[in-house]
Amino acid sequence: MSYDLSYTDDATEDIRLLKRNEPSAYKKLVKLLVELMEHPETGTGKPEQLRGNLSGIWSRRITDKHRLVYEIREDRIDVLVVNAYGHYNDK
Repeated sequence: MSYDLSYTDDATEDIRLLKRNEPSAYKKLVKLLVELMEHPETGTGKPEQLRGNLSGIWSRRITDKHRLVYEIREDRIDVLVVNAYGHYNDK
């Protein structure tokens, strides 16, 4: 099964920031996004399901500083990318 990707406004801005400020992190992010379309729960970047008030949200490591945070929505066969700059609640 292949998933579609959709992005929050924050995620779109985060991706723009990575592309401009950290090109190597941006390249890794692009690879992670391609993986998300095929298998959002496994792969590189140490995918993990978050807990507590972030239950139902997943995370993958882009770099030590940045995480890709996303929600898998099975009812739509969609992955919603929530953010990609910083570490969870850094904003």
